[in-house]
Formats: sequence, structure tokens, C-alpha cells
Amino acid sequence: MWSLPCRSMWQPGTRPAPPAAFLAALREEAPASKADALEFPGDFCSVDPGYGAATWREAARVLRDAGLAATVHLPFVWVDVAALDQEVWEGSLRSVERAAEAMAPLAPRLAALHPANYATQTLLTAAPEGARPVALMALAERVVAAVRRLQAGPLGAVLGLENLEGVPLPLLEAIAEQAGAKVCFDFGHALSDGADPVAAFAALGRRVVGCHLHDARPGHAHLPIGAGDLDLGAVRAALATFAGPVVLELEHGAEESLALLTAP
Repeated sequence: MWSLPCRSMWQPGTRPAPPAAFLAALREEAPASKADALEFPGDFCSVDPGYGAATWREAARVLRDAGLAATVHLPFVWVDVAALDQEVWEGSLRSVERAAEAMAPLAPRLAALHPANYATQTLLTAAPEGARPVALMALAERVVAAVRRLQAGPLGAVLGLENLEGVPLPLLEAIAEQAGAKVCFDFGHALSDGADPVAAFAALGRRVVGCHLHDARPGHAHLPIGAGDLDLGAVRAALATFAGPVVLELEHGAEESLALLTAP
């Protein structure tokens, strides 16, 4: 199942569209989509109260009429479920929980969750080598607690913990094992972080509930397919028997990338 970013949620200048404008545009976008699903960002639920359950119920109806499914990315820009500050952690988790409740009418096939925000990622990559293991373990405890709470919510069955740059894959796997969680495997993040994405995907096996896909090279991700170092043939072979959703996480070139991935 291929999922493309929903373009109806954005106005020119990368500004969020008002909910009514979003729904009007979605009624045109959905029937014309060449994918199997559309991807929706949960951060909108935090910044605009209009993106509540009523808006998502109508969006779900539009998708059903067009024969499309949905995938979602739970809030990650202003929240941090790895925060060591208890108040920040609790507030972040409540924000993610509210978004999950609001977007539940979409019945998404995947709800991706970042285990840390960009500030925490930056701290991890900049931390002295000797201090890094201690910091990682402290953050991991927070993430495990957050995942367990979210698993009890409406999107718990499709929750996928996403691999990020700066968060070692073995640590992510250990967190998922301890929390009994599934994984949203991001091929581009793995490649950008210096790992072999196809080997890592295979190693995670049945734990993967969905994937994010974009091209990358070390230090640079979210490139259109063919613009980075991703081995297209190996990725296509790896995904040939994967039944879960694959989201093309691209600001530009998603349709062209989909054509490359699905060409005979």
C-alpha cells in the first residue's frame, strides 16, 4: 500500500490551510490520487482547534468515497516524548494523545511516532562519546513509558515507533521490545544515519507495521527517489512481500518517485 502526503492541508508558503479549505481541496485531491492512501500530519491538531474529530470524520468520508485509506504522523515538531523534564514530557504526551483521539475517525493503517524531537536528536549527536550511553538509556525509559500509554489509546494497534538519525537502531529495537511496540521503519533516516537500510529493515522483520520511504545520503534525507544513495532495486525487492503501508515522505516529487517505485 502506497501513501502520499496530502497536499490539501497546505496553503502557498507552507502555511496550514483552514479546516474548511482543507476539506474542500481534499474533495478534489482524493479522487485524483494515484496512491492507495494519503498521509496526514498530526501537528495540525495541536496548532488549530478546528482540526478536531469533526474535521477528521468528514475527511474519512471523503477518503472512503474515493476508495483511499489513510496514514498519519503523530505530532513531533513541538513535542518530545523522550523529554527528561517531567512537565514537558507529560504535556507532550497529552498533545500526542489528543491528536490520536481527534484523528481516530480516519482509521489509519499507520500512526508514526518520533521517539525524540529535533532538539533531543541534536543533543544526542553532539554529546561526548562517554556521556552518550547514559543519556540514551534515560531517554529510552521515557519513550517506553510514553509508548505504553499510547498503546492504550485509539491508534495503539497501528502505532509505529520511527527510527531517527542519532538514535541507534539497536536502541530503538530494545525500546520496541521492552514496550511491546511495533516499528515504522524509515529507509531514508537509516541511510542518512550511516546504516544499511535494507539490512536493517530485514532484521526488524515482523516488528515493522509500516515504512517511510525517501532517498538520502549521509547527513541528508527526504530527497526524491533517485536523488540519493538508496539502492532502488534492493528496496523494491525488500518491499515486494511487505503488506503494510509505505509512505513517501517527500515535500516535492512524491508522484514521480511513486512512478519509479511502481514501474514494471
